[in-house]
Amino acid sequence: METSEFAAAIRKTTDSSLAGGPPVVLDAPEGTGLEELLTAVGRWAGAPRNLAMGGFTDPSLAERTGLPLVEPFGDELQEMRGWACESHWIGCGTVGTAHGTRVVAVIAHREEPAVVGLPEGASWAERLRVVTGWVPVPRRVVDWPAAEADLGTPLPRDYKEIVDLFGTGTFDDYVDLLVPGARGMDLVVWAGLAGDGSGLYEPYAAYPAPGGLLRWGSSEQGLDFVWQTGAADPDDWPVLCGEYGDWRRFDCGLGEFLVRMLTDVRYGFPTSHQRTHYFESYDL
Repeated sequence: METSEFAAAIRKTTDSSLAGGPPVVLDAPEGTGLEELLTAVGRWAGAPRNLAMGGFTDPSLAERTGLPLVEPFGDELQEMRGWACESHWIGCGTVGTAHGTRVVAVIAHREEPAVVGLPEGASWAERLRVVTGWVPVPRRVVDWPAAEADLGTPLPRDYKEIVDLFGTGTFDDYVDLLVPGARGMDLVVWAGLAGDGSGLYEPYAAYPAPGGLLRWGSSEQGLDFVWQTGAADPDDWPVLCGEYGDWRRFDCGLGEFLVRMLTDVRYGFPTSHQRTHYFESYDL
C-alpha cells in the first residue's frame, strides 16, 4: 500500500462513524515517512495542528483541542499532528517501540462544536450562533411578507431565522449575508439585477426562471452563494457555490451549509481550518 492509498484509507475510516467508541489506530505501510503522510492527508484535510514534537506533548491539550489523539500512546509518542474534522479527530505521528520508530494514524471521536452542549433538535441557526459565539443585538426587523411578495416566492425558513438572529454581516470574513432592505446587500435588489438577462449564473438561469439561481451570499473571493430554486418547498432548495460557471452543489439547507462550511474540512473551504469562528455585524 502506497502513502496515497493509506491516506485514502484514513479518510474512509473518518467517513465512518465511531459512535463515541475508542480511538482507531492504523499502522502506516513499511517505509512511509511522516512528512510524506502529512502532505497526503493535508491535501484534503488542510494544515494540521502540532500536538507533540520531539517526545514532548503540548501540556495544554484538552478534549476539545485534540487530547484523544495522543492518549492511546502514552510515553511512546514522539510526534503527532492533528486535524479537527466534523465528529472526528484525525492524527498522524510517530511512536517509539522496542522494534524502532513506526508511523501511525489515529482517528478518534470528537464532539462537534455545532452539536455539543445544545439540546437535541436545536436548529441550524442556533448551532451557527454557538459556533460563532454570536450574541444577538437589537437591529432592524425584516418585513418578511413584503420581501417575499417583492420576490414572488417564500424564502427558506432557516435563512429567515439566521437573518433574524444575525442581521447583515460576514461569517469569518468569507461569506457576506444578503438581507432584504440592507443597503448594498439587499437580497431582493440582487435578485432583480441577476434576473435582467446578464447571464451572471451561466450555465444556469437566474431566478425567476424555472429552477433559476437566487443569490443569498457574496464573497470577496469572487464566489457566489445561491439557492437553486424549483422545489415547491423552499426549505428543499439546495445550496450552490461557484464562480464563472464552475458550481458545486450541496444538498442541504443554508443553515447546515454555513455550519459545515465553517467546521467541516471535507467541504473544502479555508474557513474550516480555523480554530475559532466569528460573525461581524454590518448593522452595528
